[in-house]
Amino acid sequence: MNFKIDPVLVNKTALGITEIDFKNQTYDKKMWDELLNPLNEKISHDDTLETIRNNPTIISTKKVYKDLGKDPSRFRPSSDSLWRRVVKGKGLYQINALVDLNNYLSLIHKIPFGSYDLENISGDITFTVGKTGQAYHGIGKKNINLENMLLLSDDNGPFGGPTSDSTRAMISDDTKKAVIVAYMFNLDESIMTNIQDSVAKYVNEYLQDADIRDQKIIQ
Repeated sequence: MNFKIDPVLVNKTALGITEIDFKNQTYDKKMWDELLNPLNEKISHDDTLETIRNNPTIISTKKVYKDLGKDPSRFRPSSDSLWRRVVKGKGLYQINALVDLNNYLSLIHKIPFGSYDLENISGDITFTVGKTGQAYHGIGKKNINLENMLLLSDDNGPFGGPTSDSTRAMISDDTKKAVIVAYMFNLDESIMTNIQDSVAKYVNEYLQDADIRDQKIIQ
């Protein structure tokens, strides 16, 4: 599967791509005991909304949103929304093993992550900007206006992005082939490499029968 970045986004963004085969499960006790519960407690104790606003990675992400004409206080990057949720004491969602790991990676690296079922994606994938009139049904939400939004799009149109994903390619308990996408904004090469190493480490350690088929950074 080929990924490319729309020329309008070149030098602003990069994608960390990790394609995996695995066996998903509804709940992974080991992951929650060792990763998610301790992180939830640490963030709840140590961080504030001011911490989030002043984080340089969050600031870099929001700047790209602003440059594209989308107000990041109304259409927040998923990393910002998730971190705020934990700081406010609302805890972490428990969905399934891959989605839960996706959220953990987002919180430790402070960037949006998305995981998508490859069996529901067709053709090459482009990271692009939403056009007037485009919309999709978001996970847990009504139709989302995609104009000026950062999006992943395949032969059938947009299916995900760093703000909110669609239901079309969402991860289910039965997903066996997936791609994990790290949405990276103005990060140094060494940081992007460390993020990808981190993804590989946690996939191999916490997902059942995991096999990393491909891993790369697209710029």
